[in-house]
Amino acid sequence: MASSTAGEGMRFFFYGTLMDRDVLARVLGRPVIVAALKPATLRGYRRTAIREGSYPIVLREPAGFVDGLTLDNVSKAESERLAAYEGPRYSLVRTFAEFPERRPRAVFLFEPVAGAFTPTDTDWSLATWQARDKEKFLAALLPVLSSRAQRGISRE
Repeated sequence: MASSTAGEGMRFFFYGTLMDRDVLARVLGRPVIVAALKPATLRGYRRTAIREGSYPIVLREPAGFVDGLTLDNVSKAESERLAAYEGPRYSLVRTFAEFPERRPRAVFLFEPVAGAFTPTDTDWSLATWQARDKEKFLAALLPVLSSRAQRGISRE
């Protein structure tokens, strides 16, 4: 899997807070309809909670798999907003995801930089996060996005 820059019409795989349409809409700066998000599975990874926050990371694990959602036709401007949201502790990589009743397809994934987070042995659940952490996460999100946008949407 090589690092790459996403451009017009790219497909992204989301495995954590970006699976929540409210979070994704705020990050992209536009509404996201339910039908635009497609279920997919990422093989060779596992999702885990981290000590540093309420969101998960994925780690490479040969026998692992992560269920998530994909979004197609992400524009260059939207991919820059996603990169600003993820920040400097992630690298954008191109890999493949499996889709129900379709062959694997290329996707872009934000993979954590080695050593950037402290993983736990706890599985992460979107439903649990939505019930417990979403409200305060959304309240904190707008200032973070604004601050990063003012710095040129950099991945510092």
